[in-house]
Amino acid sequence: MRKLLAMLIILLVCGTALAQIDLNWCTIDCGGGTSTGGVYTLSGTIGQADAAVSAGGDYTLAGGFWPGTPADCPGDVDGDRVVNLTDLAILLSNFGTGTGATRSDGDLNGDGAVSLTDLAIVLAVFGGAC
Repeated sequence: MRKLLAMLIILLVCGTALAQIDLNWCTIDCGGGTSTGGVYTLSGTIGQADAAVSAGGDYTLAGGFWPGTPADCPGDVDGDRVVNLTDLAILLSNFGTGTGATRSDGDLNGDGAVSLTDLAIVLAVFGGAC
C-alpha cells in the first residue's frame, strides 16, 4: 500500500511539473552555407524562423523560412503576385533603360536593361496570378 501511495505522489508531482513547461518559441540554427554572385556574398543558416527582416538602402533580407521569390512569378514587376496593368506601366515607364535596371524597374531577365525581352515576359503571362 505504501508503494502504491508513493507512486501516486510521484506521478502527481511529476505530472504537475510537466504541465508547467512553456516552450512558446524555438529555432534551428545549424547548416546553411554561402552564396555568391557578382560582388555580393550572402551566408546563412537553415531554419532561422526567428531571424526577422533586415533592410538598408535598396536591399532587403528576409530571414527565417524563405517565402516564394519573385522568380516564381514571371512578369510580376511590383511583387504583388499578379501580372497586371501596374506591372506593364512600371516596365513601360522604364523601357529603354540600358544599364543598372532592377526587377522593380521591369528588368525581369536580370540583364540590367528593360527591353523587349522583359516586355515579352510580361505579355506572355499578363492577367495571371502566381
